[in-house]
Amino acid sequence: LLSTMSVLGSVGLFYLDHDNGGPDPKRARTKGAKIRVCGVPEHFNMPWHIAAERGIFEKHGVDVEFIEEACGTGAMISKVENDEVDVCVALTEGLVLKIIEGSDMRLLGTYVASPLCWAVSAAGPKSPHAGKIKSIADLEDGQFGVSRLTSGSHLMATVLATERGWDPKKLQFPIHGGIQGLLDGVNDGSSDAFLWETFTTKPYHDSGEVTRVGDISTPWPCFMLAAKQQTVTSKLDELRAMLSAVHEAATIFHTETHMPATVATRYHLKPEDATAWFATVEVKAERFVSEGALERVVDALQSTGAIAADAAVDFSNLIDPRVAELKRDIRSMKLYNKPELVTALHRQLKAAGKASGPAEYTDFLPYDQHHYNGTDAVDEMVAKAGITEKSRVINVGSGLGGPARYLAGKVGCQVLACELLDDLHHTAKEMTDRCSLGEKIVHLSGNFLSVGPHLHPNVYDSVVSWLTVLHIEERPKLFKTAYTLLRPGGVFFAADFFQLGKLTADEWKVLKDDVSCSGLVGSVSEYKGELEAAGFKIREARDVTPAWKGYTAKRVETFTADEENLKAVMGVEIYTSLLNFYTKIRDLYQGGNLGGIEIYAEKPLGW
Repeated sequence: LLSTMSVLGSVGLFYLDHDNGGPDPKRARTKGAKIRVCGVPEHFNMPWHIAAERGIFEKHGVDVEFIEEACGTGAMISKVENDEVDVCVALTEGLVLKIIEGSDMRLLGTYVASPLCWAVSAAGPKSPHAGKIKSIADLEDGQFGVSRLTSGSHLMATVLATERGWDPKKLQFPIHGGIQGLLDGVNDGSSDAFLWETFTTKPYHDSGEVTRVGDISTPWPCFMLAAKQQTVTSKLDELRAMLSAVHEAATIFHTETHMPATVATRYHLKPEDATAWFATVEVKAERFVSEGALERVVDALQSTGAIAADAAVDFSNLIDPRVAELKRDIRSMKLYNKPELVTALHRQLKAAGKASGPAEYTDFLPYDQHHYNGTDAVDEMVAKAGITEKSRVINVGSGLGGPARYLAGKVGCQVLACELLDDLHHTAKEMTDRCSLGEKIVHLSGNFLSVGPHLHPNVYDSVVSWLTVLHIEERPKLFKTAYTLLRPGGVFFAADFFQLGKLTADEWKVLKDDVSCSGLVGSVSEYKGELEAAGFKIREARDVTPAWKGYTAKRVETFTADEENLKAVMGVEIYTSLLNFYTKIRDLYQGGNLGGIEIYAEKPLGW
């Protein structure tokens, strides 16, 4: 499926020109003060070496010393605060906590945008406690070994509990220190499981010392850059030049096909492990910091007690605006800024007696179809797009994987399910594995616009999406990417919003804040025109506004009628939040200015 196992970061540089706040190009030709950067000697820091070894720092007129030290985030923060270094590359949650506690440090941007995957490990096969924990579902109210309280191992255990719908207060956290103590803890029975970075623990899984029972990823970018505000003041131009240079190096890192082999050699990894890691890492090195991601970090810190539960955090105070820019993206969307869909799903499956173990895709149908009209909509698309058992389909914005599993399970086709939000992606993959559909579905976490160029062109039969295009600002790029990937005669399908009438300021505010939609086409004919500009021939374009207006109203009615049961299963907070979201969507359709479209477009055969 992947011609090059990589996921690119965004195209934009930290700073492109002086007028936009970038370094003065004249000054950039002359090196100023040296910038000392501290990071761990791990493979995601390869772009710093690329920038140094290929003269990219020199090209940008900045003197950078990258200092590798095998130390934790706390130690690196201390080095910055003590002026031993100027900048550190460190775990997002550690930096955020330190800033909230009063540090003069501020975030400069996102370095690694992909999440950090944490393996969940239990007793190994030789332990007398082997088999006690067979899956993550067995860990509710369990004992999670941690290196120390408020550490990453503690934080991620609470994130896991929250996503699963457990009460984090019922968990116990025996302190075992470093990795060896954690290994000993699960094998001697003093803890049930522990969480640690997946590639660090892989050798212990491979040797059989402990057993991997699952994993979870941070619902935020794993590494960010930070410096003290006084350092930014004294070295602003040099910092901007450095960040532009490392962005350029990150782009090289992702585009050169030999990079997985280079990483394997340099960091003494198995080639297959380096390739697997490279397929999922997204080194962006950009100025943008997701506000929604910061909200998820703060929620997690509050769950562990690292900061007060009622603490009010001003996210704009976590960044240095002279270098970084706070951005509202899909993670800021009310439906996704907390793990409500994932938590609701786990609670519903538990209530139905389907929390773990083998399953059929049909077992999940009442819970995993979040698009309008459920499987009926998928059946209609299959018939009109001509999808068969032999088809290869890309599902953009695959969410919890419901349509992908339905397509693979019922039709038998191959599906590449691409989802940007990692908690949805990981949950979808877990459910697919439980259905034994892993041979038919490949789950890929990443931005489709970045992933697309690394997929084989001209081979897919269909590219399909439900209520996804509305989140993507670069529609023309999306349509062109889909066109490139489809074989001649292949079909693009989208169920999407469009602007039926002139949306009011209040309606746009709901779309931006609650739906993460900042722009819509103004008519069905305009939508057709954008697809035709990408090279498509329109098969069918239907205004489905009346049907969606009725569906969204009925959804609120049904949800409200089942209030008592849904509150008991999902919890009052999640029920209330979902009802609020569903009500706002209903009201948008009732207002008469929001429209719905279902459109099929074909890549011409060439004549």
